[in-house]
Amino acid sequence: MSSTIISIIVSYIVLGFLLLIFNLRTNFHWIGKALMIVSVTFFYILTYTSFKSILGWPTKNMLPERFRLVGAQIYEPNIVTNSEGSIYVWITDMNEKSGLGTPRSYELPYSKEIHEKISKATVNLKNGIPQMGEMSEEEKKESGVITKILEKKKTVASSAKINFFDMPNQLLPEK
Repeated sequence: MSSTIISIIVSYIVLGFLLLIFNLRTNFHWIGKALMIVSVTFFYILTYTSFKSILGWPTKNMLPERFRLVGAQIYEPNIVTNSEGSIYVWITDMNEKSGLGTPRSYELPYSKEIHEKISKATVNLKNGIPQMGEMSEEEKKESGVITKILEKKKTVASSAKINFFDMPNQLLPEK
């Protein structure tokens, strides 16, 4: 765990302890004390759910325009477990450090077409050929800014406009 997460947890423990002391030492009405306890509990839950984006859980946000594929995991739909299926990809944004930054995990809804494209790209990755992904121009025109904000769940994968290709060799400077 990082020091940021530990400090947030400690600060909430201190806040809860101060609330307990406040409730024991004051003569406020019990309804006011109960509302304070409920509000602090609500903030504990809210903070816990917001930790998912900090701790590396996959995001359902829009994929970057150009990215480097680091890895992928595909879960096909399953009738027995009533699962719709998901595709998880680990990518780095090509706009940040030329694709050599810290990878981010993305969750895409399952699509047979994307399954095939990502499967081919992961085979190339296993053979030592770096893969680069790109969002096609059609997807950018289809989804407006408001649609992206309001419908984060129906992101890129529903329309299958992702293309993978071999990453170009980076030219090294001369000695």
